[in-house]
Amino acid sequence: MKDIIDKLIQAALAAVDPFSAIQKYLRIDGENLMIGFDICASAEGKNRVIDLTNQDIRCIAVGKAAVPMARSIDTLFGSRISQGLVITKYDHLGDLKLPANWECIESAHPVPDDLSLASGDRVCKFLADCTSQTLVIACISGGASALVVAPRDWSALIALLTNPATAEISRETQSLIQTALLNKSIDLTNINPESIISLPALQAIGTALLASGLSIEKINAVRSQIDRLKAGGLVNLAGSGKVIGLILSDVIGDPISSIASGLTNHLNADNILVGNNRQACEAIAKTVFELGYNPQIMTTEWEGDARIRGVEIAREIVTKPPKTILIYGGETTVDLPVNCPGKGGRNQELGLAAAIELAHHHVPAWVITLATDGTDGPTDAAGVTVNETTIDRSISLGLDAQMALDLHDSYPFFHQLGDLHLIGATGTNVADITVAILG
Repeated sequence: MKDIIDKLIQAALAAVDPFSAIQKYLRIDGENLMIGFDICASAEGKNRVIDLTNQDIRCIAVGKAAVPMARSIDTLFGSRISQGLVITKYDHLGDLKLPANWECIESAHPVPDDLSLASGDRVCKFLADCTSQTLVIACISGGASALVVAPRDWSALIALLTNPATAEISRETQSLIQTALLNKSIDLTNINPESIISLPALQAIGTALLASGLSIEKINAVRSQIDRLKAGGLVNLAGSGKVIGLILSDVIGDPISSIASGLTNHLNADNILVGNNRQACEAIAKTVFELGYNPQIMTTEWEGDARIRGVEIAREIVTKPPKTILIYGGETTVDLPVNCPGKGGRNQELGLAAAIELAHHHVPAWVITLATDGTDGPTDAAGVTVNETTIDRSISLGLDAQMALDLHDSYPFFHQLGDLHLIGATGTNVADITVAILG
């Protein structure tokens, strides 16, 4: 089974390789840039041609997939690029080698740090002198919301907290943010509303939102209102320059407004979806079909509480005929208590809940969870593999699965079992995939 699991992981990641994805949608023919919109439904399959003659071509690559996306642009355009800027997560640059006119920065994810602020400032300066002859190629992938920040004035945050609640920013979310600020002794009544929102405030808000169990769309709705780069702000900064957004989606449904908090979500940008979760799921289905299994893509919009979804998947797979593989794409959430001491992530928690449920059934079944970026939560694991024997194995080692689940402490549990997927940064990011197999 390990060989099959390795093959399906490799197939999923290869299908959403950002370097190859960009090569599929961009081509240079003489002085013309040929743009294909094959999977962007809003473009209705049409192509566009841009004359590159006398263009000032710049590239910004931001997110967990920034490195392979930047490499792809460099391969395509070469010396035509006048300036390049790569911003990615710590330890994601690797041995990247680009021409001297490219600048590379690493910053923090999922909560911004001082280098995230510096990166946001660098993006603003990078775009400050754009003209009508400037073509900005923006390579956007998940993680960019924290990696580059350019906070607005405190007045924007005050408005967010005092405006009527909406579907995106509920009264509960407003209260959550207010509590997070008070816990850090940040009193909005004593702050100059025209000054810039501080980094400690951004960190407090980000930490609270990430622990709340809110979907990434709702988290990014908050970020979009308090950051000058978000909600199309990057395009605004480019002024009269032209912007092409190459988007690798890590958000359910692929809304440009939510991916990386909508950096290029603007009427004046041409946004091209170059990769998404469905492509990865379809690659798994194709691979396992060739191996003699019956694959079913159950959904690519999987969300909700990780432990609940883990139980549901385990109960579903044990009812299926042998050689069935169920594939789920999307992103679940974990609602963490304040000051939670546990270590884990949504994929590990889903896997642990599934393992506990599988132990109640007496059929050979596996559940494999995968964060496609290679890092699940604040850990170095991408996910786990569990089956109906996982709990028995854990008992023999003196481990308490239910306690680990209740404490949101799945990482050390699976580390002792040797069941973690420690694959490192993958260079891509299209949310999560869970695969259930009945042997």
